[in-house]
Amino acid sequence: MPGKGSGLTPSVKWLSLQDASRMLGVHPSTLRQWADAGKIHTVRTPGGHRRFAETDVRALLEPEPLEPAGIQLLVQSALGRARLEVSGGKISEQSWYKRFDETDKAEHRELGRKLLSLVMQYLAQPGDRQSVLDEARALGRAYGERSMARNLRITESVSAFLYFQDFLMDGVRQMAKTVGQSANVDLVAAYQQIGQFTNEVLLAMLEVYEKAM
Repeated sequence: MPGKGSGLTPSVKWLSLQDASRMLGVHPSTLRQWADAGKIHTVRTPGGHRRFAETDVRALLEPEPLEPAGIQLLVQSALGRARLEVSGGKISEQSWYKRFDETDKAEHRELGRKLLSLVMQYLAQPGDRQSVLDEARALGRAYGERSMARNLRITESVSAFLYFQDFLMDGVRQMAKTVGQSANVDLVAAYQQIGQFTNEVLLAMLEVYEKAM
């Protein structure tokens, strides 16, 4: 994508930051980062507001959804990694996990299962991503509220969430090593889409902490 421009071509349909981010199903701050990195072309109005060409926004939606078999492999890989971490005792070494009682651990597992289910929907149903993200953000807020109720520091809450995110990303890496394209998986798209999904959940969780400050 080209860098920032300086004029609004009249024949082009331009979208505001809010409208473009809503179409993409991402937080406005995420879209700002993409624009700053040159991932999507943006121009400025005389008042300094960002505008995005609708065609450029739609171009970001073009990657094909992952095939169901590929999604299942990815999630199964993530679940396998999670079971190994628990059975091998690795997770018990994490500072945030040490502060969990049995009820907390059960709630954490349930949250993980719900998020995995939403990840599958997000990857498989690109036309329904906005509603899936709404559910994911609600879970992120619920996780933030539970973490605060248990007096987890913000760094511990983020560490716990990133631990979950690593399971998903590791699932993509393992698939790249073992089955690759034979599973009809666009691995680059999987990385991008999972990153978009987890970023939104994390931001929702952080907003809970921010409001309490």
